[in-house]
Amino acid sequence: MKTPIVAALLTGLAVAGVATAMPAAPVSAPEYSNRIIFIRHAEKGFTAVQPDSGESWGPPHGDEPPKDGPRPPRRGGWPFPGGPGGGGRRGPPNGLSVKGKERAQYLRTLFGEDSDYDFGLIFATPRDPENKADERTYATVAPLAEDLGLEIEIGCADSPSCVSQKVSEFVETSDADILISWKHRDLNVIATTLGAPNAKIHYPDERNDVIWIMQGGRIVEKRSMHMPGLDDGRVDEGDPDLVVEDETTSQGLFGFLYSAWSSLIF
Repeated sequence: MKTPIVAALLTGLAVAGVATAMPAAPVSAPEYSNRIIFIRHAEKGFTAVQPDSGESWGPPHGDEPPKDGPRPPRRGGWPFPGGPGGGGRRGPPNGLSVKGKERAQYLRTLFGEDSDYDFGLIFATPRDPENKADERTYATVAPLAEDLGLEIEIGCADSPSCVSQKVSEFVETSDADILISWKHRDLNVIATTLGAPNAKIHYPDERNDVIWIMQGGRIVEKRSMHMPGLDDGRVDEGDPDLVVEDETTSQGLFGFLYSAWSSLIF
């Protein structure tokens, strides 16, 4: 017999899996030809307050916790800025690491006015508009958006259907490209909601450099940003993370459960 804890966990996995790992059937293939570019937020930083000393680490101190000290937990544990005794929020802040900030600056070149891209709409997903500048999906594209004179659309946090609606409205009057900077676990859900039948596998966990390109109702290309200094050594050809799925690819039961579990942890 399953214990209440195990039963609750399995129920949570099932619910989370339905919401994130197994999105609803895609809508009809869109009629517009706009390119939609999906990216994960840039590298995030680690900033934690040690309970015995009150000292912190993280940007600008570095991208990783010190190797000779305890690491901050993913959830609970130590008080973080804004946590118990400091305002109510637990867990590390959402800002970018030093490397993440460098990647955000690189996007100004990769996606800027002199590139092959012509963005007219940019999405990010801060839940707190008052602190959006410190949220990693927003901070990733903020320098680029400023260069392009665009205001980042932040009203669709955690709502793929909202993104779909905003995209539908935008393409009625523009053929410009669309950039979506989001949490990696939700990118395939958004792509599927937008009509892509070959976006079943989630964005790779350990990478921040992968670009998905959707056009004509499907993912047509995956590539690395090839940012000098951060993505050196990346070769697109033969990279399993850059394989464009066919429409019959399935992530399987293990992938379903893993995605559901990750949605509760990350």
